[in-house]
Amino acid sequence: MLWNEHKKREALYVEAMKKDDLGSLRRVCNQGHISALLFQKEIQWVYDYFKCMLNDCDLRENTIKSNTVSLDRIEDRTLLARLLKDAEYSTIHCYQKVLKFLDKDSEEASMMHEHIARLSDLYEVLAKEVGTRQSWGSAAPVGAFKRAAAM
Repeated sequence: MLWNEHKKREALYVEAMKKDDLGSLRRVCNQGHISALLFQKEIQWVYDYFKCMLNDCDLRENTIKSNTVSLDRIEDRTLLARLLKDAEYSTIHCYQKVLKFLDKDSEEASMMHEHIARLSDLYEVLAKEVGTRQSWGSAAPVGAFKRAAAM
């Protein structure tokens, strides 16, 4: 699930970086793209360590259906930032689901918390670009995941 989420992020950021006149979003898109690639690699390492060679597939061979939004018609930077922000939110939500199944003191959980902290940073930058300070879920403030990751 997480690997697929990062594949979607990678495709979205690549598509966004093809646009002209991104301004300050270009740096954010570059950071998002690089983090998607790095996080995929780290998740692949964890998966490869735990997978059963007889039953589990290779993630690199697992093709996902690309539901990536075509960004060709999007000219508004605020709308683009909102789409990217929503992708970050979705990814963090996936991490929350996975963390429920991990031992909170494990190396894998620590890695997941680090990923959440970095994704939260990207989310906050994109939220500023959009001009909103949207809350996570119903009660947690935007920086709540970074604080939880530090615990």
